[in-house]
Amino acid sequence: MISTSEHELARRGAAPVTISASSRRLSILTQREIDDLYGLPRFTEEDRQIYFDLSGAEEARVRAMHTVSAKAHFVLQLGYFKAKRQFFAYPYGAVQADLRHILGRHFPGRAPSTINQLSKPTRLEQQQVILNLFNYTRCGKAAKQDLEHKARRIAMRSTQPIYILREVLQYLATRRIVAPGYTVLQDLVSRAVTRERQRITHLLGQAMPPKVEKQLQALLESDEGLYQLTILKHEPKDFSHKELRQEGERRRFFQPLYDFAQTFLSTAGLSNGSVRYYASLVEFYTVYKLQRMAVPTAQLYLLCFAYHRLREINDNLIEAFIHLVNGYERDAKLSAKESVYQAKVEVSANLKAAGQVLNLFVDPSIPTHTPFGSVQEKAFTLLPREQFSSVTHYMSDAEFDEAGFEWAYYIRMSHAFKVNLRHLFSELDFAGRVEDTPLLKAVDFLQTALRHGKTPRQIKASEFPLALIPKGLRRYLFASLDGEDQGRRLDVDRYEFLVYRLLRNALQAGNVLSGIAPSSSVSKTT
Repeated sequence: MISTSEHELARRGAAPVTISASSRRLSILTQREIDDLYGLPRFTEEDRQIYFDLSGAEEARVRAMHTVSAKAHFVLQLGYFKAKRQFFAYPYGAVQADLRHILGRHFPGRAPSTINQLSKPTRLEQQQVILNLFNYTRCGKAAKQDLEHKARRIAMRSTQPIYILREVLQYLATRRIVAPGYTVLQDLVSRAVTRERQRITHLLGQAMPPKVEKQLQALLESDEGLYQLTILKHEPKDFSHKELRQEGERRRFFQPLYDFAQTFLSTAGLSNGSVRYYASLVEFYTVYKLQRMAVPTAQLYLLCFAYHRLREINDNLIEAFIHLVNGYERDAKLSAKESVYQAKVEVSANLKAAGQVLNLFVDPSIPTHTPFGSVQEKAFTLLPREQFSSVTHYMSDAEFDEAGFEWAYYIRMSHAFKVNLRHLFSELDFAGRVEDTPLLKAVDFLQTALRHGKTPRQIKASEFPLALIPKGLRRYLFASLDGEDQGRRLDVDRYEFLVYRLLRNALQAGNVLSGIAPSSSVSKTT
């Protein structure tokens, strides 16, 4: 029998395909969902007021019948059909409450005990009348053949059994055809799923290179008792360097499979829904069960898993990149605020000394012809030279440059962001709405260098694309050289973090999308 866990997966649209005898039919719906579709309606009194109400055409049909029993059963079947578009062979005792309502409303004075069961021919005749009233037909041989073809076309969009079943039911409702029994639909969906899987596995067998076949087989092999597939299923526990490095290693393992799958799945016409469904079966089945499957089937499931898993890994790496950049920026802003506060505290402590320095200019004991150097020397005994700049800045009522402190912090933590962000940045590809934007040029410039083992410090400053630097930040990205005539020098560490920060902004805004880059070597030097 199908297990409870399989049944629950079926309900969510990710059931394993189990096809054979009736006891092993594909499980798609829960028992409650089956009852909702095919179970005898259970009306409240309010429901009875609605469903057992008769239109003029329906009343005319009732009057044409000869016995009250036939009339009552017709109204009963009519109400049930209105509710579920199904007919029911109901036991007499199960419909007593509904019959009492019908008799009291349409045939006063009649007791339920006077109502006899209908013969099968009469019941079928009444059902045909109801079908004519609603312009419905039964699902006959021709309709079932048409439904078979429809299910196959649906399976090419998605092989999730629940999706196929819902589309089939919608197709029947649109064409005003009474849905066949659940077991008929189970078998129909099973055949559609099987046929589509066979189509894809046949194409896969023709297109799969030996290298890909070998790598898929390696997923089911063990190393010291631990299967490769089991390792590759693991999600990172957090955004630590170790966990993200391992996620990057998983990405590099899947990359060749992804490259093949991306082309093959598109050529074969396999939908994203089907890919997700087949990938979910690898999560569901144990390695032992996958090993016992037909090889083409297992290969298809594993290839879809590799394709889907790499996309998940890509999302994980992007999420980690954004999270880490946010963290570094948050720490830099906090550090800048603390630095401003500390600077104000130090300046306040030196204000008294600053007053003494100013008093030198009106000190009558200092002759007017005293050399300025002597006065300056005395001033430095009152207020150390290194404190002058901050005190005069404060006294002129100018704000401390908080952004300057922030960008200074990026220098102090540059080793950390190089270790934690470079490998993420180099693993991924990025594409924007406008391909030649300054940001994407800078991203491509840095990625090309890093993927070839070069660090930004090993590149001439004149080669860096500078158009991405906002005007308001240029003062922080360039450091003055000795002597005004020597110009200014680009701080490559700050430049690198600016690229990461602007890229983070663009990813969050949706202006830049992340893709999956080819495998690359990333330099670990700083």
